[in-house]
Amino acid sequence: MKQSWHLPENQHHFTRRRPTMEKNNFLIYNDIVYTLYQCKSYEALRDEFLPRLRLLIPFTYASIISVNPENRTEIVPTPVCFPDYFYEAELLYIDHMSEDHLLWINNVRESQLVRESDLVNDDVRLNSSLYQHCYQKFHVYDSLQYSMICSGEFSGILTLFRTKIDGDFTDDDMFFFRSLGKHINVTYEQILYPEKEKGHTALANRIPALAKGYDLTPRETEILSLIFSFANNDEIASTLGISENTIQKHLQNIFRKTGTSSKWDLLRLS
Repeated sequence: MKQSWHLPENQHHFTRRRPTMEKNNFLIYNDIVYTLYQCKSYEALRDEFLPRLRLLIPFTYASIISVNPENRTEIVPTPVCFPDYFYEAELLYIDHMSEDHLLWINNVRESQLVRESDLVNDDVRLNSSLYQHCYQKFHVYDSLQYSMICSGEFSGILTLFRTKIDGDFTDDDMFFFRSLGKHINVTYEQILYPEKEKGHTALANRIPALAKGYDLTPRETEILSLIFSFANNDEIASTLGISENTIQKHLQNIFRKTGTSSKWDLLRLS
């Protein structure tokens, strides 16, 4: 007989936020986007991106299930899971995925975000053989599923899960998730197809034209170059031998001259 499994107490309750983009959420959002563009591996998505995403969209578990880029009819049998112990559930899911009533999301050519509780009632979801085989042990109740599209092809699913005690995902959660979608797709494509990371070189090649067009000083140009290399402030400070305060002053000047307000806005100048 399987032993009963209980959620750690610190995973039971989430603090609800007001349904507006408050300053704190805006700062978290910017940090998430900037972190995404620094992720070069599945491990980085798990260790760097997902914990930050959890601050904006509270969830109990998360997973990334990918297709084989060499054969898009095959699923990669090693899902990325957060926390790691949720790996057990997603391995079982891969074995039983033909039973999934949301499998149609794998056939789309544009990214889709679906909230499972919107499409299937509780009785059907919680009494399905798929749920009982894979998720009952983990007390999963609702999920947000985002289909990642690379070069016009379905490439994987990023799913966030909640338990019943934490309730359904909200419209605000969907808004934040959807707004991150294009950034998720870009990063995921760079991980799936590292040879396409030449796009980073293209960013670097734009620096002289941007510096001239926006009348950046030599120091501001150096900082912009490091930002395009996805360096964080500590790395910029170490490379240039300047303080955090000095970096902030230069950043404010760069933002003013380019009409931007964040580092990820700068990345979009290309």
